[in-house]
Amino acid sequence: MIQNEKSRTGRIHRPVETYAPAFFAFLAIQLTDRITSEGARFSTAIGLEIPVNTMSTIMVLKEGPASVTEIASALNVSHVAVIKTIRILNDKGILERRNDPSDGRRKPLSLTSKGTQVAADVSTVIEKAQSVYRELFEEIGVDLHEALLKMNAALDRISFDNRLARA
Repeated sequence: MIQNEKSRTGRIHRPVETYAPAFFAFLAIQLTDRITSEGARFSTAIGLEIPVNTMSTIMVLKEGPASVTEIASALNVSHVAVIKTIRILNDKGILERRNDPSDGRRKPLSLTSKGTQVAADVSTVIEKAQSVYRELFEEIGVDLHEALLKMNAALDRISFDNRLARA
């Protein structure tokens, strides 16, 4: 681990600043944690009693019943991540498993009546978040969402480890 070092002026140099942009991922995680934490404070203040990281699953299920595989695919996350989220939402009475009349093996997840109300509240939070992000992107002069999509596509073409190897 790189230690903070004091310069001749007594200022502490932080690796995130000193080695920019090498610590981009670290800074992105910090920003994600901050947005999640501050979003959670807002959500709690308006009475939503669910973790912020479950909102995307609720939005998928708002569109209709879905299997774990379908949710994982829609969110581009692992089955394990979906199963963890499902446990949380199930414990809160927000979703339930149902039988698929056309396929006896399939047990899609659906929102309960409580889940439908939570989904309406989540939709309101999502609309507000979209507005806040647009405002922030305008303020900083960069659409970070679009930039991150482009960065992800570039990494699909040539992975980060391959880029490191050739640097």
